[in-house]
Amino acid sequence: MARVLVTLALAAYNNAANRWPPFNRAVYVPANLFAALVLTFVATSVLGLSLEDLGIATSTPGDAVLGLVLGAALAAPSFALSATTRGARVVADRRVAHLRGAALGYQTLVRVPLGTALWEELAFRGVLVAAWRDEGDVTAALVSSAVFGLWHVAPAATMVRVNAPGARRATVVRGVAATVAATACAGLVLVWLRMRTDSLAAPVALHAALNSLATLASVIASRRVETPPG
Repeated sequence: MARVLVTLALAAYNNAANRWPPFNRAVYVPANLFAALVLTFVATSVLGLSLEDLGIATSTPGDAVLGLVLGAALAAPSFALSATTRGARVVADRRVAHLRGAALGYQTLVRVPLGTALWEELAFRGVLVAAWRDEGDVTAALVSSAVFGLWHVAPAATMVRVNAPGARRATVVRGVAATVAATACAGLVLVWLRMRTDSLAAPVALHAALNSLATLASVIASRRVETPPG
């Protein structure tokens, strides 16, 4: 029962938090790091999971390097698309278009690695995978990845509305459905990496590298769209 409650809480957390305006500003990183500490306590004290079960104690620097390399490789196409005006329209994202200097550095070096990658990987590839693994690896992968997809409902709706102002409800619904499906599939890949390496460091590093580099590519693409080369 406890693991079901934890699963439901994670499904609700991000969608509820995104309805609170301060969450996506200064509160984001400290709130998510605090949530990570609370979840770790619950996992070890209530669910009876060890740091080995979570993939923390079994992580090595080599696992992190592997994740960084994989994340960079997956992000490379975004930079290739950003090199042309037509491709840049696909990659551009108005949510990050304004980022410059220190703000861009904070986004890519602090907010994404700590507030997003570390927290989400601990929650989904750490706690949920370990909590459901006694039902089999397939069940653990499916449950954690399905919840990971649902985790992105509210952010996906915001993304559609920001990038397509005045979008109809049907457009928003399609965008949310596509994002949920894509992130659930991405979750399966991250679970595979977690199980293959027996490490949480690998998916954390992959997630951080991919999201941070994708953010940088989106900023570059947004600038190209705003000011096409003459």
